[in-house]
Amino acid sequence: MEKFDRLKRIRDIHTGLIRPELCIQNINIVNTLTREVHPGNLVIDQGKILGFDCLDAEAVIDGQGKYAAPLLTDAHIHIESTMLTPMVINDLFLPRGIGCVISDPHEIANVCGQSGIQYMLDCADQCDLDIRIMLPSCVPATQLEHAGAILNSTDIAPFYNHPRVLGLAEVMDLEAVRHQPDMLQKITDAQQNRRIIDGHGSILTPRDMDLYASLQIRNDHECADAPLMIERLRRGITVFIREGSVIKNLQELLPIVSQSNAHQICFCTDDIHPDDIAKVGGVDHTVNRAIQFGLDPVLAITMATLNPARHYRQDNKGAIAPGYDADFFLFDDLNHIQADEVYQNGRIVASKGKPHYPKSGILIPTPDKVKYSVNCAEYQVSDIQLLMGKHNALKMIKIIPGGVITPCHIEIADKNIFDQFMPSIEKDQTKLIVIERHHRTGNIGVCAVKGFGLTGGAIATTVAHDSHNIIAIGTNDFDIIMAIEQVRKNDGGYVIANDGKILSHLKLEIAGLMTNQPLSELIHQMEDLHTKAGYFLKNKTFNPFLMLSFISLPVIPEIKLTDLGLIDVHTQQVINAVTDIIT
Repeated sequence: MEKFDRLKRIRDIHTGLIRPELCIQNINIVNTLTREVHPGNLVIDQGKILGFDCLDAEAVIDGQGKYAAPLLTDAHIHIESTMLTPMVINDLFLPRGIGCVISDPHEIANVCGQSGIQYMLDCADQCDLDIRIMLPSCVPATQLEHAGAILNSTDIAPFYNHPRVLGLAEVMDLEAVRHQPDMLQKITDAQQNRRIIDGHGSILTPRDMDLYASLQIRNDHECADAPLMIERLRRGITVFIREGSVIKNLQELLPIVSQSNAHQICFCTDDIHPDDIAKVGGVDHTVNRAIQFGLDPVLAITMATLNPARHYRQDNKGAIAPGYDADFFLFDDLNHIQADEVYQNGRIVASKGKPHYPKSGILIPTPDKVKYSVNCAEYQVSDIQLLMGKHNALKMIKIIPGGVITPCHIEIADKNIFDQFMPSIEKDQTKLIVIERHHRTGNIGVCAVKGFGLTGGAIATTVAHDSHNIIAIGTNDFDIIMAIEQVRKNDGGYVIANDGKILSHLKLEIAGLMTNQPLSELIHQMEDLHTKAGYFLKNKTFNPFLMLSFISLPVIPEIKLTDLGLIDVHTQQVINAVTDIIT
């Protein structure tokens, strides 16, 4: 009867028997359905848009000629990478006109398993921001590292009953897709529940794309160049153009966008840090950059609203039209999107950059598995050595500033009297260590890194995609151990050490990934970290923390380090770091 009564009310409003709750007059509607801007009014009742004609309403607002656009959607984000809780993200995103995020809790799931997913769902339930969840498909990301959990198809299937869950998140383990029955079961479960399946195809060949598309893996945000974007679009794979803190693909991919293919393209941030959010925003910044690069503003807005809504089968969202949800924002300049007033379900929830109903003060009870997540075995100095024996060279991870692809670099390296690798500031060769921190296995991976530009000290963190083991880089063992031990003491976070002293540290007490600290305090501590790290970096524009977070991710080429050792990403094999160069 509730549905009948609702429909009767709509009919009675349109026939003049009763008045709607609200009418906003004199606005310019950004119509994503027809990709045009036209004048009109918005008739709103019980969270829905009922029409464009001006009706007598219980409340009438003069829109003063402002533009009205649907609330923006970030098509793919890892909230954990912001280091902020969903409640803080709510207060940052909503005032910017971002009304929905499609979140993949892959990071916290790799640390805490089902408890991590449930924690994020519990947080999302406290927010006005519409946080939708994709279930992590690859925990661990590959078999070449140890994560805090292993999530099989039976572990994630019950979450499909939750109304916030939209589908299966980024399928990144190509070998599992090719060969593992349980990955096929995960894909089967998603399809049987009529849910979307996300891709993650950084190493896909065209033949691999055929496999993904045939399995109905419907999107990909790992697209770095125009030819690969075209190959995906031709196969019906929606491309999410990514502008995050580490990887920025907009300028490279935007020239491919046209009126004929734009319906297959969305925007996302993927991994974005809190200082970037505070400075420039989230997916709203991507929309503005696209406009600055020459994309039609209405098309840019459509790619951040209607496109993701339709892709994720969110009926009645992504457009301003009768029957759609009354989720929109008002703004002044079509060439620079800056939300003035934000409406959700027909009520104003933010204005002038401030939320009307702040959520940042809400603290969700944190399960012990989420709170106490740093559990690594004891180790000795001998355990973090790289024995070269009689060999004179090493296969090193080569750093390319501004990207996360790390080629294999072979170079002669120094060693001590025990034939152990010795870092060299002069040669720009540093030592990298990954320590398993979830199950006290004692696994430790060690290798050399070329081009990090560290002139002293060490940096350690628990933010290391995707398994988030402890990762540390340094010029000497003493500082490396100092940094690691402070990370353990803090139950996660970032640390900088030098000359046996802790210069700066940031505590991330939620799974070693996020914090309940206020945003202002978090940004202050991050600024201190960057300042202190700058003392020991040759390249002052290089972000060592972002690079550390990706240097152990064994699904992005060419070689990476995990707790199992040095990984050849293309062959998915552990390789020997020791080699020879004939002199």
